[in-house]
Amino acid sequence: MHEVAREDAPRLFAIVEEYGEAEDARVAGYGLAYADRAEADSVEGGFRLSADSAERARALFEISTGDVAVRRVHLVWLDQVHRGSGHPGGAGQASGS
Repeated sequence: MHEVAREDAPRLFAIVEEYGEAEDARVAGYGLAYADRAEADSVEGGFRLSADSAERARALFEISTGDVAVRRVHLVWLDQVHRGSGHPGGAGQASGS
């Protein structure tokens, strides 16, 4: 049963906003990527979306941010996070515009 459940399990991702002069960042939302769609929620609540992919969800977060200080919005796959790597580059694979 575990194997069947794992095969169809969605992938967890985060939407991370990069802002400011010092390249600060914050998690804006978390989502689940299924084979045919992605679902995402903002961490502050009040914003939920469905998209055809995690990348499209990232783009929609970027469009809807409304914050001029946000420079880029990244998609970070959380199943690729390297825990205990000791450096910021180990935070997972990210993409953005």
